[in-house]
Amino acid sequence: MTQEAVKFWRFATSLRRFLSSTLTPAECRRIVEEDSRNRESNFLRLLDKAVYNHPASPYLRLLRWAGVEYGDVARLVAQDGVDAALGRLLEAGVYVGLDEFKGRSPIQRPGLRIDVRPGDMDNPLLARDFETETSGSSGPRLRAAVDLDLLVHDAASKYLGLQANGIDRRPLAVWRPVPPGSSGLKNALISAKCGRPLERWFTPYATSWKPSDLPFAALTEYTVGYGRLRGGVIPEPRYVPLGEPLPVARWLAEKTAGGLPGILCGAAGMAVRVCRAAREQGLDISGAMFRVGGEPLTEAKAEAIAQAGASWVSAWAMAETGPLGVACGSREARDEVHVIRGKVALLQHPKILSDGLSRIEALFLTTLLTKTPKIMLNVDTGDYGVLTQRRCGCLLGEIGWDTHLHTIRNHEKLTAGGMHFLGGEILTLVEEVLPSRHGGNAADYQLEEEEEGASTRVRIVVAPGVGAVEEGSVERTVLEFLGSSNAGGRMMARYWREGGVLKVVRREPYHTPTGKTPPLRVTRRDEHAPS
Repeated sequence: MTQEAVKFWRFATSLRRFLSSTLTPAECRRIVEEDSRNRESNFLRLLDKAVYNHPASPYLRLLRWAGVEYGDVARLVAQDGVDAALGRLLEAGVYVGLDEFKGRSPIQRPGLRIDVRPGDMDNPLLARDFETETSGSSGPRLRAAVDLDLLVHDAASKYLGLQANGIDRRPLAVWRPVPPGSSGLKNALISAKCGRPLERWFTPYATSWKPSDLPFAALTEYTVGYGRLRGGVIPEPRYVPLGEPLPVARWLAEKTAGGLPGILCGAAGMAVRVCRAAREQGLDISGAMFRVGGEPLTEAKAEAIAQAGASWVSAWAMAETGPLGVACGSREARDEVHVIRGKVALLQHPKILSDGLSRIEALFLTTLLTKTPKIMLNVDTGDYGVLTQRRCGCLLGEIGWDTHLHTIRNHEKLTAGGMHFLGGEILTLVEEVLPSRHGGNAADYQLEEEEEGASTRVRIVVAPGVGAVEEGSVERTVLEFLGSSNAGGRMMARYWREGGVLKVVRREPYHTPTGKTPPLRVTRRDEHAPS
């Protein structure tokens, strides 16, 4: 209790300072331009203080194994810049897989093994104003610290993103969870700091006052209460379950009727739910804007949004780092974002998956600022996509953010039967093929791979709202689609058919605590959702 009291006091003190002023547009631009200009020196400062002068750092052992000292990195950066230097390190074996980064498996190289715990990648320089948890979409939920100084940088990036897309004066709302989830509270604080406070904070999960959640509930109540003293800049969270999106749709309809359509921040699947509710209830949300992230914005989801007369901008983020990409104001792809140049460096490198056949262009991330919650040095994000360099002409391009990313997917994969089916293939199956043949929409289906001892089963989750379906027909659709990819896919389909691997279950698809609906959920026997 004493430790929690100290943390709470530190947060309360920092919050008062954080909300004592708002950023002007000129200050927002100055912050991001300054960090972009100083990315080399910022990176070297972080590497020096948080790695080379932090003996417990797993990265230090990895760098020493590769024979790389601080002076070597500094020379590479001086000669060729941060990105080229990181590319040389990656080729030398200085990188960390996602499971290694999350502490689920040791870092192993020839002659080296580093046993890693989840907290070993924490930034030792962080003030740790408060702690939340990750969404758990790629494994167990982990603690994640937040520094309010970093939220100043994120607020500047968010405002410029709104400005670049011409939506900086629109009313804002979020459909994001309360703590222990981080996204709702961080969005509320960031919006307040950049002078665009939220009108509404809808949360898919109610505040819990159970003893184990008491610190998080107190954190939320204090922040809302202090925000009320500052003019109501932090709205009271309103519980709106994922299956009952009508209050969110009504808010957007009110904004449309008032002549200034609103912006809602949430996962792409949540946007689909709101649009469906609006159409079913005859609500006009035309002109509404969805700021979506956390899961891929596929063609099926984009079409569902467009059918309601709404549009979207994309965002890319990780719980461990906060925002990583801001929507391009002159996009060429539906989910195109500018990588936040002064905050992170992003490399793309070929990766062969464990089947020895599947090849992807994996994304490796490095943090550059001393105030990020986790230290990341060439960390495999679990994502892949199309990474380009271009001058787009929007405001974000003018400030030097010329690295663009789009078609962002996760290489979470089905492995039952020894074959890999990547996130992009599974998305097409779940969001396009199954709805087109059996009814429903992009939010109504999900695959769930469950390990049961030595065997593996794959459930095809079908929401009750789809109506009557013939289970054998659904199974055949899945087998036909996955078996059409290549010879290995055909072999896998035969194995699954003969082994009875597939099973249709009727229930709502699983949602992460942040409201994301992953197309694939991989579970163990003791953690699977009830059937």
